Amino acid sequence: MPATAGLGHVNEVSEVTRADVRVPFKFTVIHGDDPARRSDQHSAITRSLSLTGLIFDTPKMVWDGFHLSFTEYSFARNSLELVLDLGKHFGTVDCLAQVEWYERQTADVFSVGVEFSEMHADARNVIKRFIEFCIQAGREKK
Repeated sequence: MPATAGLGHVNEVSEVTRADVRVPFKFTVIHGDDPARRSDQHSAITRSLSLTGLIFDTPKMVWDGFHLSFTEYSFARNSLELVLDLGKHFGTVDCLAQVEWYERQTADVFSVGVEFSEMHADARNVIKRFIEFCIQAGREKK
C-alpha cells in the first residue's frame, strides 16, 4: 500500500470508478481573471478520488483572500493547481482543476467537489492505476 494514502470504501459506478480514499494533496488558488495572482500553497486530504476529480473537506472557502470557486468581483471561475501525493509507489500527480460544487456541512466544514480541467495523459494513467490498486486492495481485505 502507498505510504501516504489510506484505503477506504471503493465504489464502481458505470464507467467512472472512484475510491473513497484519503490522499494528501496541496492546492494553490489561481485567480480567474488574472492567472498571475495566486494564493499560497495549502494542504488538504481527499475524501474521494476518481479519474474526473476529487472531493475534500475544508474549514473555509476563502484562502489568502481567494475564494476556491470564483473571483471576488467578477464571479469568474478560479482554478486550483493541485499536487496529489499518491505515495511512494505512485508518486505525485500535478493538474489544474475547478470547483464544481461546495456545501456547508457544519459551521466550520465545507465539502468541496473538484473536477480536473487540465491533466496530462500520463498523470491520468497514474490516477487510474492508483484507483485500480485501491479497488484490488479493498477486494482482498474482504
